[in-house]
Amino acid sequence: MIVVKVQIPLVTNDPHAPALIYDRNRKHQVLQKLDAKTREQMGSSVKAFFRAEWDGEEWKIGRRMAFEFW
Repeated sequence: MIVVKVQIPLVTNDPHAPALIYDRNRKHQVLQKLDAKTREQMGSSVKAFFRAEWDGEEWKIGRRMAFEFW
């Protein structure tokens, strides 16, 4: 697993708008809908860092990191 940054759009009226998710070197940068568990971990944050795994098409997001990674 590696660490990714998850950013929710600042301006939207869609509560389920896709988030921008990418790894540190931006090798895999995607717009992806977040599952309920990830949204819950985001809380009121518009950006957060998570452990994640790239499956070839999208990020499989795990637990939130307790600090900002980069």
